Amino acid sequence: MSARFASLARVALTALAVAAAACRPASAYPEGPYGVVRGGVLPDLAFEGALPSGARGAVHLHDYLAPPGGPASLLVVEVSGGLWCGTCRWYASHEGEITAGRGPDRLERLSVILGDRDNAPARPEDAQAWQQAFALRGTAVAADPGVSLGALLEGRGAPLPLFVLVDRRSMRVAEVLSNPAPEHLTGRIEAALATLDGEPAPPPPEEVLVAGAFRRNEWDLLTETTLPAAPPPDPTNAVADAPAARALGRALFFDLGLSPSQGVACASCHDPAKGLSDGRAVARGAGIGDRRTPAIGLAAHARWQFWDGRADTLWAQALGPLEDAREMGGSRVLVAQRIASAHSAGYARAFPDPPLPETSGWPAQGKPGEPAFEAMSAGDRDAATQVFVNAGKAIAAYERTFTVKPNRLDAYLRGDRDALDPLERYGLLQFARAGCLQCHWGPRLTDDAFHDTRTATGRRDGTADRGRLAGVAAWRASPFRADGPWSDDPDARPAPRNDAPDALLGQLRTPPLRGVADLSHWGHGGAEGSLAAVTEAYGKGGVPAGDPSSAGPREPWLPLFGETVQWALVPFLKTLTAEPSAP
Repeated sequence: MSARFASLARVALTALAVAAAACRPASAYPEGPYGVVRGGVLPDLAFEGALPSGARGAVHLHDYLAPPGGPASLLVVEVSGGLWCGTCRWYASHEGEITAGRGPDRLERLSVILGDRDNAPARPEDAQAWQQAFALRGTAVAADPGVSLGALLEGRGAPLPLFVLVDRRSMRVAEVLSNPAPEHLTGRIEAALATLDGEPAPPPPEEVLVAGAFRRNEWDLLTETTLPAAPPPDPTNAVADAPAARALGRALFFDLGLSPSQGVACASCHDPAKGLSDGRAVARGAGIGDRRTPAIGLAAHARWQFWDGRADTLWAQALGPLEDAREMGGSRVLVAQRIASAHSAGYARAFPDPPLPETSGWPAQGKPGEPAFEAMSAGDRDAATQVFVNAGKAIAAYERTFTVKPNRLDAYLRGDRDALDPLERYGLLQFARAGCLQCHWGPRLTDDAFHDTRTATGRRDGTADRGRLAGVAAWRASPFRADGPWSDDPDARPAPRNDAPDALLGQLRTPPLRGVADLSHWGHGGAEGSLAAVTEAYGKGGVPAGDPSSAGPREPWLPLFGETVQWALVPFLKTLTAEPSAP
């Protein structure tokens, strides 16, 4: 675990233990030595979260203390990342299997979550959301934003969830398991209870393997990677699925005239012939960027846009490059003027009301902060912005039609066991077993959350990318938010968090792995030139903690893996093609 996370955990642990001790009866809780390690007595921590009833309230470890003379009983503390965590979600949805056949006199369960859906530190409302998402009424869910149980993560190199088996009579940690096979978890629970009863442990249950290799939890998560269907509705864009808007959006997507140089279009960086990316280490348009251009074949399915999540809709993302000096270098007035001169008929079909404004008296260029734009009347500025926004919504309507073709992994998971060769199947097994499914799960093989993996920057000056911290600030400053004045449904999305800057610093959005085989550079900064370099970087934990090319600490729940796994992953990753279909 990184020094910052370790320090944070120690501070939180001490503070929570002291606070809890101040409000409990004397000698009600076992004396130390306290420690969040095997054999240690868990401190009497207190959390805010969701009570078993579903109400918000305080969750105390001393509430799980069993009478010292009573029967042996276990507390199973499940430490999960939150809604972003695929491996955690599987166990939460199978919660009943853990407690089946065991009453509360023998087994109690406490769920502890560390983050929200985007991997910002958890709040009590996130604990309630977790409880509701998996129908966990009857089980308390604690929010642990300070990672007070973080010492359990040290040296594990394996993913969440963690299962901490605790003797309720002594509150001593009996065992810690990381994302175990379901049969192994139930077997260890039975063995721990037998040991506490003074009885011999029963024989471990037989492990159930699917396709001769995969644990049931691994296979279930893998089979959820089938190609997604139509993208989810976008209520913030009234023309998201309108044919006329889609036709206009296609014309705009390939129009070089939306840039002052007449040389850059959306398709310049999102070339269908290059997997809807550009084949470069970092983007190059009117200037040179700091980040690799992502492929956008399934971008309409993403919860956030850009590496830092500074846009929360596809249409807001489309607007960013149009006015970015290093991308297309244009402005909203230029966009409106171009539409008036080259796309007026298509615009009228897509947006008949209000009609396209008269632009003959407008300047050739202009955006907020520029003198030419500020000199326009308020009505003309709003009219130009409305045309600009409509252009973004039309481009988004076109991009929503992008699909990708199935790959050999899809065929394998559909039942064609010969679709992958032995090396590729072994790589897939290591992908599941090493912990990659913690973040790379679902149809696009991404959690759409933000993580600090300590990968190298793409900035030309070599300084670190501030990532999500800068992205949230940019989102807050933008008028083109899902809850903003240009949205067609301003109540559609709650605001993201920005109350934990240390946690957000350096976080970047988990890239989808569909299409990873089609790239020529990898990482947000395009610093990795081969898939082998990618797996080596991730296996080693990214650049060292003192390296200035990356910001923030690497998250302690991200797995580490050695050269055998690093090399085994490469043949499998090469099967993850995503040949685009862009009508």
